[in-house]
Amino acid sequence: MSVRSFSNTRETGEVLKGIVKETNAVTALLISREGVCISSAGQTESLNATALAALVAGMFAATREVANIVGEEHFSILLQQGEKRNIHISLIGQRSMLVVVFEDNKRIGRVRLATRKAARLLLDTLEKPPAKKEAGGRDDISMPDFREYALNLVDQIFNVGKEDDAPSGPR
Repeated sequence: MSVRSFSNTRETGEVLKGIVKETNAVTALLISREGVCISSAGQTESLNATALAALVAGMFAATREVANIVGEEHFSILLQQGEKRNIHISLIGQRSMLVVVFEDNKRIGRVRLATRKAARLLLDTLEKPPAKKEAGGRDDISMPDFREYALNLVDQIFNVGKEDDAPSGPR
């Protein structure tokens, strides 16, 4: 099994740019349920989109289990509110999530409305058949390769500044 080729990233990027503009959000990301960042818009330079995508996917999986405990199949929207920034996460079909990072709590209604409209556009875009690859096009990353990459990335995130337990060489 391989992660789907997202050849429509230009179209999804335009939808995300529209969300950022309409809501004055900091950034918007479209991620897969496996934790792969498909497309992004806004201020992404100061943000580790790869780590955020992996962690949000894990958080959504945990929330799905909480939903099952309380008798729901899943929760389709998550809202995390901080002192300075907020994150709105919504399901897009069965395989994707839309993540919007914004700063003004008063914009929650506007963000929800914009993401609801964008969800339909994104779902239509993602369901389009992928464009044919050009000669010499890159193959999709396999799930085992991505899994190993994601696990290594999470290890790096949580081991920053820690010394290795194993000796570095002969003594």
